[in-house]
Amino acid sequence: MGTFLSWNCRGIRSKFQDLKGLISIFNPVCIGLQETFLSSNSPLKLRGYNSVRKNAATGSNHSGGVCILTSNLYPSTPLTLHTSLQAVAVQVHTRSLVTVCCVYLPPHDVVSQQDIDTLVDQLPTPFILLGDFNGHSTLWGSDVTNSWATDRTANF
Repeated sequence: MGTFLSWNCRGIRSKFQDLKGLISIFNPVCIGLQETFLSSNSPLKLRGYNSVRKNAATGSNHSGGVCILTSNLYPSTPLTLHTSLQAVAVQVHTRSLVTVCCVYLPPHDVVSQQDIDTLVDQLPTPFILLGDFNGHSTLWGSDVTNSWATDRTANF
């Protein structure tokens, strides 16, 4: 099927060379980026890749934002999502057609199970959900366990 990467880059501008290094190692079909910190007047161009993105909200100091980079070697089509969540999606044809969705859930935002269900219901199957859901658990080495790690992840 190919390689799919997900990375909370916390600002893609300062990590652009790192991104190019990951591409040279893995040659991914898709890369889901979270916390891109891009505004609408900040282009993101990478040779050999198309991008679909949702920028950080105006007035948020360019915090947040998501992007999916899709290799030009694989036909892809962006999907329109009806959600207030920071999420973007594409359908990409590797050996078969697969939907890829990239999500960022900021740690202090209140996100309901209904918000997640509504997003997932819009994704044609099969789909791959990439993202930073800010789930924390002592099982994963965190000092704390939050509700995303206990209540909601079991429902995905």
